[in-house]
Amino acid sequence: MEDKHISIPYDRLSIVLAFVTLSMGFIYLIPVAGNVPTSNFFGFMLNLQFDVYTLLIGFLTLLSLAGTIWVLQAYPTIQGEKQAFWQLLPQCILPVMSVFVFSFALRGMERNNVWWVVYAMGSVLFGIILAAEFYAQEISTVQHPLTTIGLIGLSHALFLILAVVAKTIPLRIYVIFPLVFLASGFTALRTMYLRLRGGWRFEYALAVALMSAQTAIGLHYFFLNPVQYGLLLTGALYVLISLACGFIQRLNRSDLILEPALMLGLTLLIMLIFA
Repeated sequence: MEDKHISIPYDRLSIVLAFVTLSMGFIYLIPVAGNVPTSNFFGFMLNLQFDVYTLLIGFLTLLSLAGTIWVLQAYPTIQGEKQAFWQLLPQCILPVMSVFVFSFALRGMERNNVWWVVYAMGSVLFGIILAAEFYAQEISTVQHPLTTIGLIGLSHALFLILAVVAKTIPLRIYVIFPLVFLASGFTALRTMYLRLRGGWRFEYALAVALMSAQTAIGLHYFFLNPVQYGLLLTGALYVLISLACGFIQRLNRSDLILEPALMLGLTLLIMLIFA
């Protein structure tokens, strides 16, 4: 079936967008939590917060996952059969991640006009990513280069937002590590799939996630503003993913280090601008 005959199901897309954006808007109505109770765990003081915000973000994540699967199942296959939900889980990574990241960011923001701007950006971005993933289900980087480049760029942009917000709030180390580990792992998994034109490299994604989380812990102790912290962490993630793809493709040494070196230099240059 030709791609030009495929049209996204706007009825399903509009319903999912309506439910997700409406639910995300409830964050504005919930007052900011006060002091978080401290717990002692084998000598470590833990500030664990489990409140209405946590439940709402969890609900939004599950709602976006269910809605994304529902939209993606409308994609016509050659056999005319619907794909099982577990087969669509990889394509759900970026849409669900976008809802989680923006919900996480909106939770920590002051309730003003800027809050509504970020809310609108998150809603629009979720719709764009969901539409892109719909058309990328049978992805070919030759036929859909803009879709591939767009999804890779958006995945790193979401990670950058998450890193900046994590530094702005700020979060404790024991929260940053699993948060960055999961976000970088999912980003690496989806990015490598798109760059390598198929094939899930879980072992490389796990390695990238571990190194990214460790990098996040190390950068946390430097005197960096949130933008610098997010740029360095996102640049490091891109470099690690690029190196992983190079190892998988068995590139020679010069080709292997060229792209990571350029990205590292660009990251440092942009970071100096925000110094």
